[in-house]
Amino acid sequence: MGLFGKKKVKEAIDLTSDRLIIEQLKNDDDAYITGLAKYMMEGSPLILNFDGLHIDRANKAIAFISGVVYAVGGHIVEINETTYLFGNKDVYSDGSVEQWLKNNLN
Repeated sequence: MGLFGKKKVKEAIDLTSDRLIIEQLKNDDDAYITGLAKYMMEGSPLILNFDGLHIDRANKAIAFISGVVYAVGGHIVEINETTYLFGNKDVYSDGSVEQWLKNNLN
């Protein structure tokens, strides 16, 4: 098709696959946090729990990953006061994240 052909249909995000990363953080090593952020940028949603980190370390990690989310136009969903879902903009485009959260966390 030409330049103004049909729009490409986005595939639904399969959150039951290996794409979803769920971690209870006990390590705030910069390389580890940066690695998680790279996975998120590549399309893997992150559900991160910060209970295992000292408050200052947790805030540092949250600030860093939040900055990456902002840079890629993504969103953050607060699951509870110590657990958050981070994802790039494509993760939220089809409603599957909200449906997964509703089915698995309520």
